[in-house]
Amino acid sequence: MTSARVVDIVRSWVNKLTLTQELAVSAGAVAFLTSVLTSDPLWRVVAILVGGSSIAYLIVTLRSRGLPDLEAEGEPMISEETEPDMRPEIEEPNSSPEVERENAPDSPAIPSFGGSRKSPTVEYEFKLSDFIDVQEDVLLKDAGPKSEFSYLMKKVLTVIKEVVFGHTAALYWINREKHQLVLDSYVTDSEWFTTHRRREIGSDLISQVAVTGHPRILNSVNSAGQLELLGYYQTTVSIQSFVAVPIFYPRAAVKSDDPVAVLVLDCLGEDAFGSETMTLLGDYSKLISALIKSYTGKYDLLLDSEVVRSISRIRDQMKYEFSAHSIVRALAEETSRLVAWDYISVIVLDESRKSWVIQFVMNRMNDSYVAVGQEIDPNNSITGSVLQGGMPRVVDHTGSAALPRFYRAERIESNGSMMILPVNSLSRCYGAMVVESKDTRVYSEADVRVIQKLVDSASWGLEVLSLNDVVNNYVLVDETTGVATRKYFMERVHEEVQRANDFEEDVTLVMISIDGVNEHLTRYGKDGFDFVLQNVGRMLRAAIRPYDLVGRFDFNRFAVLLVNTTANDAYLWAEKFRKNIASNVMNVDQKTFSVTVSVGVCGAVNDISDLELMEHAGHVLAKAVEAGGNMVRVY
Repeated sequence: MTSARVVDIVRSWVNKLTLTQELAVSAGAVAFLTSVLTSDPLWRVVAILVGGSSIAYLIVTLRSRGLPDLEAEGEPMISEETEPDMRPEIEEPNSSPEVERENAPDSPAIPSFGGSRKSPTVEYEFKLSDFIDVQEDVLLKDAGPKSEFSYLMKKVLTVIKEVVFGHTAALYWINREKHQLVLDSYVTDSEWFTTHRRREIGSDLISQVAVTGHPRILNSVNSAGQLELLGYYQTTVSIQSFVAVPIFYPRAAVKSDDPVAVLVLDCLGEDAFGSETMTLLGDYSKLISALIKSYTGKYDLLLDSEVVRSISRIRDQMKYEFSAHSIVRALAEETSRLVAWDYISVIVLDESRKSWVIQFVMNRMNDSYVAVGQEIDPNNSITGSVLQGGMPRVVDHTGSAALPRFYRAERIESNGSMMILPVNSLSRCYGAMVVESKDTRVYSEADVRVIQKLVDSASWGLEVLSLNDVVNNYVLVDETTGVATRKYFMERVHEEVQRANDFEEDVTLVMISIDGVNEHLTRYGKDGFDFVLQNVGRMLRAAIRPYDLVGRFDFNRFAVLLVNTTANDAYLWAEKFRKNIASNVMNVDQKTFSVTVSVGVCGAVNDISDLELMEHAGHVLAKAVEAGGNMVRVY
């Protein structure tokens, strides 16, 4: 090591000494000179002790500071016998120790004695919530693909906003059918961000990106026109920079150059966005496209499975109770599971009235709407036009429609959007289903396609039911129970009532229904319930006189026409029959049980019609069922 090198190192040491260390060195030097110059032994010993203490103090403080030693301060020491060509060359990527020392003269390397220099650091305290959403399972429990996608999108928007120091980040879907932008997710520091989900595509910057598919950057937002330029704040905000990029998802139903969404970002600083921002947002837009692709497939699969389950439930309901009312009710209930709605109504043809009638209504809001049994206008209404045309129709705004929904005098205060689907088979139209929402522009062609699958299943059931009626018109005896069919029974009732009116004779109609039908169907199945019907029919045939008539009125109801019998005598007969049924034990699949029946009795009075007689008997039967069943009521 050269003397100049040693001088530099010593000088660096001296520069690094504190005031206390310099005083200790000075005291040691003075004590050393005193020990050399004095001749008094006592003073010499004292001077030597003071000098030794100063040196010891200096060594201890230097070790505690962790200064490097001489070897570490300079270049590796090479023996003088070693030839210069044999010395290893140590290359630093950017600079050598000499260059570093020249560039930073105020920060020379400090030698240490057995230690290393450590810069003060703050120890990071680990928190699980910094790396994982602890409540994620709770937030996403039973959530569908839409909720999951919105949850993940909010996470992505949060990252984008933090990376570019933005003020607001948002994602808007593009609904080209409705010409709308639909807000999906957003993250903002502003309290004036508008959370209205739907907005018309207009002339603002987001709409321009949605229409053209080209990104837009604005590095100086004019506060005077900010509301028109951006459109997502309720009032003017101190926004200076804005950027919007399109999100693409090429697929069969969407053109490859048409964006499906727009990613929006703004900032309070001026000139905050540039080419680097566009590159970064381009990478994030690819990530969002991948998420859309993943969750679109997942949503389509889930929607298809929900449709299949709904169709299966409609068919199961047909097995339990195969009637027009049961099919219509199941169709409306399953539709309510798949689309947004506030009102659902089903219209069918009433053969007796020869008109289209509202048979079933679901009213979520419990406000003014059409009632069950109301006739519709087939010529001057929206629903009537669908029934005649046989094609589905979506009305985006019922308030601006030229025709009423059902009939001119309807009292429906709310306006919104509606979807009407005809219930058609190959041979005829059975009615229509109407779904309404209080919001405008709710239903799309995709909603029509989904609900059409349910309507097709219901129409097949109604077709089979209609064919069964046609077949039954040509037979006299019900195949399951062995009693008269409904058509034949009603013909006989018409004849007997007419004869009773002409000859002033008594005739009574008794209607009988089996209690707890759904419970029996659930427990014993369709075959088991058919066994119950067979037993009840057999007991009815055994209980009547040869000139009386028993028929199967519908799925679980029987009707008995008692000739030359007053209402009081019919009550006694019905009470006896009720007790016989209740005490009769049946056996299905080695399971013994009994059933009960409810009975309604109505005697014919002067000039009563057969339809009025059946209506009155059905009314008192319904009263008996509502009262708990297993009883006889007389009109």
